[in-house]
Amino acid sequence: MRPFTEKAEQSMKVALSKQELEREALAEMRTFPGCESLRAVDVEYTDDLRADTNWTLYAFAEGGIDADVLHRALETTVDKLRHQYELRAPE
Repeated sequence: MRPFTEKAEQSMKVALSKQELEREALAEMRTFPGCESLRAVDVEYTDDLRADTNWTLYAFAEGGIDADVLHRALETTVDKLRHQYELRAPE
């Protein structure tokens, strides 16, 4: 049996387009109480080798969403989705 490696974990991730990953992230963030009215998120490709994912997530909210709630939702969403998805490299 092969030992589990970080490389093996990366190969198990599903590669999504920018739009697909944004759709997944927005839906996930809207499940958090207080974030139901979240307007948009943005996913950006990164090649930072220190990160365990190749994308960064930003959230955009208009008034009415508490900044601390938004921050917790953002961190939790990134932590969850980074293990499941990778961003297809820009062409």
